[in-house]
Amino acid sequence: MVYYDELGEEERAYLVSQRIALSRRVGEFTGLVPELRAEGVAMVDPEDQLTDVRMPEQGTDGHITLLVATRLADAAARGERPPARLELIRHIRVQAAAHAAHWRKTALEPAALADLVDQALARLEALNLITRGAGADGEPAILARPAISRYALAEPTIRKAKTRA
Repeated sequence: MVYYDELGEEERAYLVSQRIALSRRVGEFTGLVPELRAEGVAMVDPEDQLTDVRMPEQGTDGHITLLVATRLADAAARGERPPARLELIRHIRVQAAAHAAHWRKTALEPAALADLVDQALARLEALNLITRGAGADGEPAILARPAISRYALAEPTIRKAKTRA
């Protein structure tokens, strides 16, 4: 993912003016599928061949990463500040009770949950879905990047059944 806000003014202007042609060419040569977004350009690997960092990924680690991403995306969708690392650990501890039957046993240990959340944050950062830095209070801060919104849970909609006249 290339975010426009990470580019200089000239680079951004060039990419915006050429994004369709550039992404089409990259797609033709690599097999990647362009995703032109308001915040930038992503090239999606439908075959999952060109990366060593996958999202989503199977197994306990992948599931926890998806749960962390969803929590961050939901907070962003509501306009809330991203949850801090300790809040995410508490969230995953609650989720562990619901998913214990599907997770490996060692993941349920208290120290393991913190490590798994840290690994999830590292994966999300590697995928440019979050950035981490120092918060105003000196504590580590997590900033959700716009592309994480694809992991937000949508509110369910109930459609009325069509009636025949």
